[in-house]
Amino acid sequence: MGKKYTEEFKREALRVCEQQGVRATSEKLGIPSKTLYLWQRTERLGKGKPLMGLKPGETAEEGFKRLERENDELREANHILKKAMGFLVGR
Repeated sequence: MGKKYTEEFKREALRVCEQQGVRATSEKLGIPSKTLYLWQRTERLGKGKPLMGLKPGETAEEGFKRLERENDELREANHILKKAMGFLVGR
């Protein structure tokens, strides 16, 4: 079971994160960095702010689909470059 933190403690930890960064806060307070990132995400969503990595007006699902397309394009480009390297090395 995970630890239970008070809302006041979470707010203070997030304030420290803004000033010193997640890694330093994690070490200072003995909280896993994943927990701090989750609190940041929850706070951002609660304030109606978009998630990091999303374009303005883009939903999480649209962002995910866009990133999947970009990933497919990069895989294809990588495959083409590998073939080209094989061709050039084989000469």
